[in-house]
Amino acid sequence: MPAVPKTAYLTVDDGPSPLMAERVAFLARHGIPALWFCRGDYLETTPEPALAALRLGSILGNHTYDHSYCSKLTVEQFSAQIDRTERILEALHARVGVPRTARYFRFPYEDRIGTPEHFAALQAILLARGFVRPAFADVPYLYFNTEERRRDLSVFWTYDTRDWSLPAADDPRAPAVLAEVLARMDLDIPEDRLGLNYPGAAEVIVMHDHGHTGAQWQAVVEGLLAKGLRFALPG
Repeated sequence: MPAVPKTAYLTVDDGPSPLMAERVAFLARHGIPALWFCRGDYLETTPEPALAALRLGSILGNHTYDHSYCSKLTVEQFSAQIDRTERILEALHARVGVPRTARYFRFPYEDRIGTPEHFAALQAILLARGFVRPAFADVPYLYFNTEERRRDLSVFWTYDTRDWSLPAADDPRAPAVLAEVLARMDLDIPEDRLGLNYPGAAEVIVMHDHGHTGAQWQAVVEGLLAKGLRFALPG
């Protein structure tokens, strides 16, 4: 399918992995900025890739401390996860002298609703800590702009690359699974989160910083680039 020139916002979950610095450099060589949603526990043990990302202009977001299912956390547990990760993120920004201009959050697994009351309580915590929704321009999809989504401070996406489905790079299944991931990019069902080829909307793309995927990760990004996407950070 021919490339469609349109804007895309790349978001990357679950880092930092040992390969994050290499991936940040790869994106920088291709002029791709990214919003990285990082786990607090990984930031504590492997801060260097996140520091490199900040130096190269990436944005770091909060992905909880240990990637818990948030619908199963008490309000107090959720608050502790957010606050602990926030302290780590603030310290990393201070180390590199990069001001933090906005606070962004994404629920692990998109697991955000236990009961309506629980959801409202978690949203109140995010609001009190100063989290905001990124200003993604030109994303008119109905599912992305429901009233519920507008109340949700967690950062949603419009296209999941499914890079999380990739096995280890040395797994015999890896070439076939990678081929499926890349072929899926040609599907054209915009309102089913398969809109890479639809010229009428920008895309919020989600990938994952999983170390076992190795160079397959770069191959997925190259597949996105082949679509003619113009990558940007949210306003």
